[in-house]
Order: sequence, then structure tokens, then C-alpha cells
Amino acid sequence: MTYAGERGLRVEPLEGPLRGHDLPALCDPDSGRETGHAVGDEVVVNLLGPEMGLGTGGVAFVLPAESQGAEAPANEDHFVKLPYTSLQFPAPPPREREDLIGVPVVVLPLHSHLAPACAAAADLRPGVRVAFVCQEGGALPVSFSETVGELSDLGLLHAVVSSGSCFGGDVEAPNVYSGLLAAAGPEVAAELVISGIGPGIVGTATAHGHGGMSAAVALNAAASLGACPVLAPRLSGLDDRARHRGVSRHTTSVLRAAIAGCRVALPESADELPDGLPPRHSYERVSYGASGLEGRHGLTFSSMGRFYRDDPVFFDAAAAAVALALGEDGA
Repeated sequence: MTYAGERGLRVEPLEGPLRGHDLPALCDPDSGRETGHAVGDEVVVNLLGPEMGLGTGGVAFVLPAESQGAEAPANEDHFVKLPYTSLQFPAPPPREREDLIGVPVVVLPLHSHLAPACAAAADLRPGVRVAFVCQEGGALPVSFSETVGELSDLGLLHAVVSSGSCFGGDVEAPNVYSGLLAAAGPEVAAELVISGIGPGIVGTATAHGHGGMSAAVALNAAASLGACPVLAPRLSGLDDRARHRGVSRHTTSVLRAAIAGCRVALPESADELPDGLPPRHSYERVSYGASGLEGRHGLTFSSMGRFYRDDPVFFDAAAAAVALALGEDGA
């Protein structure tokens, strides 16, 4: 297989069902390995995404060609990302805060909620320092997210902590507990911590077999560490799948799995809640939404081909959650 360029690559498979096709590909430098850099270099490429016809993840991945060898540090409380695989690489331990008492924590169900959440934070409290804790459930490499890059460039996102098997953030953490504490810790010093998955959510059309269950892990972790986390529910008035219209089944599953009570932000654009949601959580109406945030911050909100004008309640939920967490919900 051949390729050209640095990271935004094109590959042409030399064999297999996609032979002769010109495909987009990525080579992620965060795995700590190097590949060739010249046009015509032969490399190994993972084509599973294009072969399966995946959406967000439907690109080829150029695999590392050389190990770090002598560059690997001595083990002084380092830990390993992607452990016990051919892609494992060392990472230094994060500097953590002792607890999350008094730290605003927002938990997002989808990566497409991150942009309205960060825009809302800047709108409600200009200059607030925001950190994103990236969890498993979507893309593992932080660099796969164009949203993270755009928000960082605009000054709306100040740091990324990649937790668990996710990698490539400003800080690496071995799990979401450590990631939340690192986001609020002395190195990152976030004034608002947002936790959520990367782009390209894992889904199996079942109640619990999806990447959105990471939200329950984050809610439980944040509550156990002393925070009063706020969940942005996954809401939609336009999704053609019945399980995601109104309050998504993903959110219902998360609320059932979140053992400690959390606050759930409901924008004014949301319909009445369905029966049967766990009563241990606090479902709070918020007058603030995402309307106007795109123009004020130079962003375009989108999710699965839908924009704010198409399905405002989807994006309003993220903005409402930030408002509730920051105490700017008008209450």
C-alpha cells in the first residue's frame, strides 16, 4: 500500500476488496511510533472501517511501522496506553486534585454536543477555563476530532484529558476518575469540566450496547468524587429512529445506570418527560439554550447531518447543561 503526505493521507490498496480505490486515511502520531514519509513508501493499513462502510470511522488507518525502542522512559509511575497490544506506548501520570467538591462537571451523551457546550460556557462566563475529558465510546485518538481542534483554535476549549484507552490529549489519564481529577487539578486547572466520548459513537441498536453508556460511568465517577454532575440528555424532535426521538433510549439507559442522583438539564424546547425515569435524579427546566451561539462564536453545530435549524432541542440540551452547572440557568 502506498501513501503520501504527513497525516491527512490518501492510500490505494494493492490487494483485497478495495483494491484500486483511492481512500482517505489517517496516521496518528500520538501512538508514539513513526511511519515512512516519502511518496511510494510501503506501509501497513487497517481498512476495516471502509470495508464495513462505517460513517464517522470509515477511513483507513496507517499503522505504526517502527517501535520507540530506546526512547521509552524508565518505569517511574508511568502507565501504558492501549496496553498489551502492538500499539502500546508509555504515558506519564497526571497531576490530580484530591476531589471534585465545588467543581462544575457536565456530562455529554455525544461528541456533537461538545461545541454548543463550550460555546455556552464562553457566552455565560467569558474567559472560563474549560477542559474536556475524552472517554471511550467513540474514537480513541483525540486527534480524530475536528471539533476539538476548532474549539481549541477559537479559545473555547483550553485542555483535553484523554482517559482510559483514549489517547492524544494534553494530559493522559488511566481512567475517567483520574481524568476528572486531572482536569480539575493543578496542571489543567479547569473551572468547568466537560466529560464525553469522541466522535463516531459505538452502537448496536440495543439499550446498553452503545458508547453512550460512558456517560453513566462519568456521572458515577463525578458523584463519588464529590461533584454534583449535570447530564445533558440526548433529545431530538427529528431523528427518524423512534428510540432516539424525544428522550433517547441511550439517555434512559444512562439514567438507570447512574446510581447516584444527578441533575438533568431540560431546555425549554424539550417536550414533557416520559414516564418511568428514575426519581433519584433531579430533572430541571433551564431557560437558556444554544440559539445564537453559532454566530457569536464562529461555529456551525451539526450532528449526523442535522443542524441547529433542523433540530434545536438536540443542541439546546448541551447549552442548558452548562448553564445549570455554572449556576447561570436563570433560577
